[in-house]
Amino acid sequence: MEFGMPFLLENPGIEDAAQLAAELKLDFVELNMSFPACSLDRMDKGLLNSLQEKYGIYFTFHLHEEMAPCSFSPYVRDAWMREARDAILLARASHIPNVNVHWPKGVYITLPDHVDYVFARYSEEYRKNALAFRSLCEDASQGEVRVCIENTTAWKPFQTDCIDMLLESPVFGLTLDVGHDIVAGYADEWFYEKHSGRLKHMHLHDAKPTQCHMPLGAGQLDIAALIARAEAAKARAVIEIKTIQALRDSVVYLRDRGLFSK
Repeated sequence: MEFGMPFLLENPGIEDAAQLAAELKLDFVELNMSFPACSLDRMDKGLLNSLQEKYGIYFTFHLHEEMAPCSFSPYVRDAWMREARDAILLARASHIPNVNVHWPKGVYITLPDHVDYVFARYSEEYRKNALAFRSLCEDASQGEVRVCIENTTAWKPFQTDCIDMLLESPVFGLTLDVGHDIVAGYADEWFYEKHSGRLKHMHLHDAKPTQCHMPLGAGQLDIAALIARAEAAKARAVIEIKTIQALRDSVVYLRDRGLFSK
């Protein structure tokens, strides 16, 4: 079982994060491109490969959290498609195995008696754009990089229909964020059961129904059972908390319970 850490607000740069991961004997760092230090224009394969070799760790990528590859605007969509393509190409060049992405709900309209989602209303164009994203990821990945879709809030039917379509390609997999799962009332568990063989990545933290990204042991989740689930799926896990101290405390929690033996 391989454990990693997220890039944290307290990390001045990528090397600082890699050094902390090595100190804690973690296997990898997930670089979130929403942080300026992890922006594509500030990274290259020389930097990433040298840090991976120096610290004996590897990296995964988390695409921008506002990624919108199905936008109806060709200008907006093209920018995000280019960002995704370049991230996957850099991942291939840097021996990075996994790229994580949120699958957005898009714009919604609150009407007197219901909420209407624009992606659902214009579903044919939405699916066409999603298929273009799938093809782009396949071409960029060449089977060497997995693109994993992460649950955020409970997925809507038009989202799961589209993710079903993405998962028709072996390039795609699923990320289970365990805190988002409980906050959403486990509304997406049926989808993970349906695609049980496609779980490849986990965002691990403690949580309760009103709060997630808590240090391990501070919430209501059965951490040992979640790790067993990841192990059974041969998935890696990011200890996705928000501060260095919470990360240190979470690693101690795992070691004290024999869940992390390094």
